[in-house]
Amino acid sequence: MKVLIFSVSAGGGHGHAAEAIKNYIKLENSNSEVRIIDTLKYINPVIDKVVIGSYLKTLKVTPFLYGKLYSYSEGSDPIAVALASKLIEALTSKLLPLIDDFNADILISTHSFTTEMLSVLKFKYNMKIPCMSIITDFYPHSTWLHPYINAYVVSNKDMIEKMVSEGIKSETIYDLGIPVNPDFHKKYSKENTLNELNLSASKFTILIMGGSLGMGKIKDIYEQLNEIADDIQIIIITGKNKKLYSELLKLKKDSLKATSIIGFTDHVNKYMQCSDILLTKSGGLTITEALICNLPLGIFSPIPGQEERNAEFLFKNKLAIDFTDISKCGENIERLLKYPEKLTNIAKSYTDFSKPDSGYNIVKLIHSLIDKKNTNSNINSPSVKSRLYEKEDIRTLIKSAGEYFLKTANKLFESN
Repeated sequence: MKVLIFSVSAGGGHGHAAEAIKNYIKLENSNSEVRIIDTLKYINPVIDKVVIGSYLKTLKVTPFLYGKLYSYSEGSDPIAVALASKLIEALTSKLLPLIDDFNADILISTHSFTTEMLSVLKFKYNMKIPCMSIITDFYPHSTWLHPYINAYVVSNKDMIEKMVSEGIKSETIYDLGIPVNPDFHKKYSKENTLNELNLSASKFTILIMGGSLGMGKIKDIYEQLNEIADDIQIIIITGKNKKLYSELLKLKKDSLKATSIIGFTDHVNKYMQCSDILLTKSGGLTITEALICNLPLGIFSPIPGQEERNAEFLFKNKLAIDFTDISKCGENIERLLKYPEKLTNIAKSYTDFSKPDSGYNIVKLIHSLIDKKNTNSNINSPSVKSRLYEKEDIRTLIKSAGEYFLKTANKLFESN
């Protein structure tokens, strides 16, 4: 089996999902040829640096702006849609030599951007290879939803109704879950892990994470937890955020709470398995991992937009505790220590949402799609977002672009 997986290095979740699928395919058949493409970087490293750099800077410096852009992008402004369409079409053509040379049996996307590119390939270049999109969140933003995609893998059944309302055929939607690496299922001794960290196996253990970028008000939370009277211990994973790592080491010196500060690590599962609660942003992959580890979640600092939608899903289904008001973090933990049954009930509720076999089931789906590749019976209709592929006068679009971006910028800042 030959598989091309297209992703974008915007945050860690998309890439991790791609790596997970690759590993499950290789587990089933080590002779399978699987290649992961960091798509923007492959097309043009300069474009990748500008787009991804701007994205990450917006998340860190002006998250409210990212949230506004997220909301507007779910609308149907014809100018915005047409401009995005032309950009996507121009970039997509750069993938044709790769696809022709590789001769893939299936194409898989783990990012909304590359999902649209696969749709363009099917429409504009009459490509017959089956295409799958794995949505790496708990809400289906419209930027993920495009015609000509043979299968969508989603994290939960609540997403299906929304997707069908957007024109996606229900028979192309598979509630299989977000895949995590096979290694994530390895079991660790709680006592041994805590001993390695010079922590106690008898104390209530709080794990704090901010994704691969170490984002969110982690420092504020740590200061809050240091003020409570209960004898707790804390593990903080800072990811690639070196500044946060240094700041926390300084705070740790004066802390009365036993604390372990960890930088970037590939062993998140190890630390999840030794903890009693995880305080984190609501990234799709982190949520999935916590569900698999049966680790109760507390959500803080969700990034405006997608992570807020993820948090809404968790709160609606009673899968997490709301820690978004950082000033009440300490008292919320004290309350949980008095009423531990709340955490027990949350963990029990994970049974209906955890999908530990996601990777294996996705590989089965891949085989099914490859077997059906000579038919188009299981494909979304061109009517879904067909406006994206209508022929437009590029000069008209360029003429309208300046006026559109000025209008949008004014709306964004006036509404803040």
